Amino acid sequence: MRNFKGCYLFIIFTLLLTGCVGVEKEKPPSNAKITIEPYNMSEKESSLISKTGIEYIEFFKLEGTLKEEDDLQFSVELYENGKFKETLLNTSNEPKAKFKDSLISFGISNGWDNNSSLKLVTGTPSGLVTKNYSNNMTSSSFSTLVGKKITLEKNKPVYLAAWIGTTKHGMHSVDSKNGKLPEDIKEAEIAMLYRVLWTDNEKK
Repeated sequence: MRNFKGCYLFIIFTLLLTGCVGVEKEKPPSNAKITIEPYNMSEKESSLISKTGIEYIEFFKLEGTLKEEDDLQFSVELYENGKFKETLLNTSNEPKAKFKDSLISFGISNGWDNNSSLKLVTGTPSGLVTKNYSNNMTSSSFSTLVGKKITLEKNKPVYLAAWIGTTKHGMHSVDSKNGKLPEDIKEAEIAMLYRVLWTDNEKK
């Protein structure tokens, strides 16, 4: 199981590393612009992912430049019964860089050591972050919340993907346009949303 676990992380990291090739250090631009769009995996990439044990995953392509005083924050937010509860994962202080065909991702898989555990997998231009989450949901769904290229606006969060879980009969997914917080999140028993925020760099 350890070898299998390591294998799936290696595959995800390889895909992200391919995207990270496009991360270039350069002089801070006078005007920053960041765009995100869905990344459609090839048939071979999808086949590799299907053998990793990851039940759901979505990749997105990141392009643009950051100014010296800017930062990109990547996080997974937890909602219970439609209300924000906590941030499960958060990465910040993204290196000042130009992004070209850089990949970011959000995925979820069942844990191997405990059937009631989920493993959250997030990929950023800087690497891979994982976290276990205790789960007692009996059914779930996964939705992409952006369907085309969008341009980030500073200090306005964009939600890229959502996992919804329930212990009740019946299951629904959430929907959004252009990465806005889904209105029907209030109907979700449990929801985990992958969020990107372009903001000021708080690093002193």
